[in-house]
Amino acid sequence: MNKQDKIIAYGGIATIVVLAIVAICLLLNIDDSSNSLVKIKPEKEQVKLVESDNAVPEVERLKEDVSLPQKNDEPTKTAEPSPDTLKSAKEESSFYTRSTLKEVRNYDTQMAELYGYWDEYQLEAVGDIIRLERVKMLTKELAGTDRYYYYGETDTSGLPNGKGLAIYADNTYYFGEWNKGLRSGSGMWLRIYPDGPAKVGDYTGVLEHQYNGQFKNDLPNGNGQEHYTYDSTKITGEMSIANVIGGFKNGYYNGELYIMTMDEKGTSYDWYANATDGKFDYCEENVVNTTGKKPVLKKGEDNDHSTDSSDDGYYWMLDQNNSGFGIYSLKKAK
Repeated sequence: MNKQDKIIAYGGIATIVVLAIVAICLLLNIDDSSNSLVKIKPEKEQVKLVESDNAVPEVERLKEDVSLPQKNDEPTKTAEPSPDTLKSAKEESSFYTRSTLKEVRNYDTQMAELYGYWDEYQLEAVGDIIRLERVKMLTKELAGTDRYYYYGETDTSGLPNGKGLAIYADNTYYFGEWNKGLRSGSGMWLRIYPDGPAKVGDYTGVLEHQYNGQFKNDLPNGNGQEHYTYDSTKITGEMSIANVIGGFKNGYYNGELYIMTMDEKGTSYDWYANATDGKFDYCEENVVNTTGKKPVLKKGEDNDHSTDSSDDGYYWMLDQNNSGFGIYSLKKAK
């Protein structure tokens, strides 16, 4: 073979070797090239129906925007746990906290709205919101329990601590200060009867029941005001308490009191009294009228007559009936 033929032969062999090397490289990198170039459109996420332990199916939904006054101390939102975690936590805990007992539903939005208006003391707006079906749903889910939904500040253990809002069963609410999971400090407790006038203790025709004042150890302790709102056409009996301003001890009347009452005719009267642990101090200890009653309330300046068929300036009561006076549903059991 001459020199020229040898060059051509070697060139052909080199070309074949190069082509073989290129082919091998392409085969080795085919997976990487496909990953870097091929785009696969993900499947559309399906909306799932999630059933809570209250057997109320709900659709997982997006957060909705709510316009609220901006507060520097607005509670920090936390991630919602899975439904399995929620169910386990409900079985182990005696009350709801934001950090451990979030429903899969978007309760933060509902409660943040109510928290904002209450924090601004826009009570007319609060009254409108708590009568909406979407809010009443929250309190209905707690029926028959002593648990509550909570939105607000918490301590390192997740207990309500600082300022916060609680929603309880029976259309009952509390907004105010907390200490280690207990209502403590200034706050407002409110229960409404949206289905119509109700009977609360001995009082009929009640539309709203409220306490606004000092709390300690989860109960009214200190100075405050109890208030009832009535449908006057539904009141029965000679006297129903409308307002009590003064001292409270574990939910019972205690200390100096200014009391307003309303009768079945819708007429209101004002009185002064003193009480000790839910029992009225007698205005005249040794005075008993012909029916065996003793004077417990002294007529105020706005009264034009007594409700006890006498005009001597007092309200009279049988001794056996003089006990247990305080805020219905907020009295410590004795």
